[in-house]
Amino acid sequence: MSVVPVAGQSGAPAAAPSAAPSTGAVTTARSSDSSQAPKCSTQDLRWTLTRLTDAGTGTGAKDPANAELVAVNAGTRSCTLTGYPKLEFHLGKGPQATWVGTGSPAPVALGAGTKVVIALRYSEFNGKGPDSGNCVFVTAGAADVAAPGDGSGVRVPVVDRSGKPPEITICGNEVRMSPPVTR
Repeated sequence: MSVVPVAGQSGAPAAAPSAAPSTGAVTTARSSDSSQAPKCSTQDLRWTLTRLTDAGTGTGAKDPANAELVAVNAGTRSCTLTGYPKLEFHLGKGPQATWVGTGSPAPVALGAGTKVVIALRYSEFNGKGPDSGNCVFVTAGAADVAAPGDGSGVRVPVVDRSGKPPEITICGNEVRMSPPVTR
């Protein structure tokens, strides 16, 4: 096996690449923070929360998203989304469901008018299944959202695909988020 040096590196043999190349991408993106646009604040972004499924209906996909959280850079300058946004659904002062993300997603640069989409998955109450009678329900027509690392949040109404205001009924206290992606 021959070793081909990368520009700027010596010809010394390098360790074999790890099996998780996405970790390197995250590290690389974060190591150049000084050249990135400033972090997006909650106020820089226009948020929407769209319910994609109706309780009890299936789309045929293995693990379809129940809803999606979209943030559009409403400013005139670029900013960088640096992780998962904070997301909370509340039932008055009672139960709540909060976000859970896996790992540290790579920072996402958002130019003016660019949008980022985060798929949301949760257990919907549909009156069926072994746990549907034993779960804590959180029914909400809105959610509290904040950009990563921003302490000030905004209330975002839930809409369906046609823009009408449905409620989301979550069975449990966890909403799983996929990493943010631009569209």
